[in-house]
Amino acid sequence: MTQKPRYRVMTARIRPTSPCLTPAAQPTLSAAMNLSRYLNIVIYRALAGIKAESRQNYLGYLWYLLEPVLSTVILYFAFSAYAKQGGREFVLLLLVGLTTWQWYEGSCLQAAGAIKSKLHILQHFDLPKFLFPVVAVLVNTWKFLCVYAVVITSVVVLGHRPGISYCFLPVVLMCELLLILSVAIPLAVAVTYFNDATTLATSAFRILFFVSGVYFDADKVPENLRAAFYANPIAGIIESNRNIMLKNLPPNWDALLRGAVQSALLLGLGLLLCHYVNRRIMKHVTI
Repeated sequence: MTQKPRYRVMTARIRPTSPCLTPAAQPTLSAAMNLSRYLNIVIYRALAGIKAESRQNYLGYLWYLLEPVLSTVILYFAFSAYAKQGGREFVLLLLVGLTTWQWYEGSCLQAAGAIKSKLHILQHFDLPKFLFPVVAVLVNTWKFLCVYAVVITSVVVLGHRPGISYCFLPVVLMCELLLILSVAIPLAVAVTYFNDATTLATSAFRILFFVSGVYFDADKVPENLRAAFYANPIAGIIESNRNIMLKNLPPNWDALLRGAVQSALLLGLGLLLCHYVNRRIMKHVTI
């Protein structure tokens, strides 16, 4: 009688592989996970805000387009009557300047109350305070892009064909977005603590409107005032938009670079301010 050979099946335990994280690498991984989570929150809240505005405000997008158009008409008749300026080129100059300015002023003022209006949420969820003004800026940016597309179309239809300089347009828009965030974040913190900050900010924007080149070309600024004129970052951005769309010229790189550095420094200070008041804001501010 022969015995059948016995085969012993060897089983092995398979353990899921996991990366060996050193203690020094753990904070980096945690920061990356938090950044991804915050990015998802910003995207979700921005999309929700865009949908809410389109449902609740029937004239929201239409008014965002009509506002610069009406302002252009008023300024055109004012300058054509008293300053003897007019013509198609002056209309386009006003339209590009006003649209660029509207994105800047509208986004900053809309984001000013973003933190204060969400204090009831912050009572239950510990979220970074800078998320709320960023969401407000992105919602307003979407409306601006819709209007900006109409403005570019109008410029092309009225005789200014797009050239190679249009490749630089995204750079100009990113510089303005950086400027908006650098002003909106610290402004939102200031409004949370001081109600009068909104009034002061509105007055400051009204003053800047008249010295930023919204209704005049930068070439008309006297040479001895150029340094003070370009110290305002939005002035170089408005000029760069006009160079690209109306003159088929590259942007004013010196003014853009100087403004981007100023905006980056101010944005860094704003984020540090948000980090400083992150846990303190609920103790000192009442709803």
